[in-house]
Amino acid sequence: MFGPSLFIQPHYDDVPLSCGGTLALLAEGGHEPRMITEFASELVDEMVGEFAAWKHERWKVKDAEQVLAIRRQEDAEAAQALGSSVRWLGLPDAIYRGERYKSDPELFGVLKPEELELTAHLAEEMRQLPEWRDDMQVFVPLGIGSHVDHQLVFETGRRLASGGVKVFAYEDCPYAIHTPAGVAARLTALGNAVGEPVIMPIAKTLQKRLESIACYRSQVPVIFRFTSDFRATVTDFAIKTGGDAGPAERFWPVHAYGGSR
Repeated sequence: MFGPSLFIQPHYDDVPLSCGGTLALLAEGGHEPRMITEFASELVDEMVGEFAAWKHERWKVKDAEQVLAIRRQEDAEAAQALGSSVRWLGLPDAIYRGERYKSDPELFGVLKPEELELTAHLAEEMRQLPEWRDDMQVFVPLGIGSHVDHQLVFETGRRLASGGVKVFAYEDCPYAIHTPAGVAARLTALGNAVGEPVIMPIAKTLQKRLESIACYRSQVPVIFRFTSDFRATVTDFAIKTGGDAGPAERFWPVHAYGGSR
């Protein structure tokens, strides 16, 4: 899993939360990994509906301009902590995409058919990035928790895999931490879309992962509301993941459409 790598996160925070140790390990090895935040468009107040406004209130931010400034600052700091650059792309987060997703059950539910059609465009967008190299491997979320944006980026990964790109799916955290049954449910739903998991030991870079997560000051109190100590919680999960190998992160090879490779 070493080499030129593109880590795609649906939102500001998904890569540091889920596989920051691996990204940091690649950075320390001189592989120059790059972090891409997919749903990071500019925001205007007209895009903020009732559901999005409720989300903003939980994050303790007031308006669209403030949301954008805070989230991007946190994302840049986290990328720097891991030794990576970050690029923000132009699609809006699901909560800002009109009337498509107006509640948590919809946000963590079935991906709209018209959005699934976007995956070909998103895959091509990746290939057109200045960071892209023909020998690049790509990391996408597995989609644990069923957030529609995570599902969309996973399917983008399948598109890339169908074009011959080596793609791995990372274990979405904190979903995998607070709802372990969600991992098995997602794997069952995916079937032969992914292969057997690969373990990446991260004892050397676990602290960098924790420091990068801490950069998301607006998010940590919300996404880790199930624990009083996110550092201990993430560390315990990494140790459990690695077993005898020590703290680790887990990835699944993503197969092309039409079955395993």
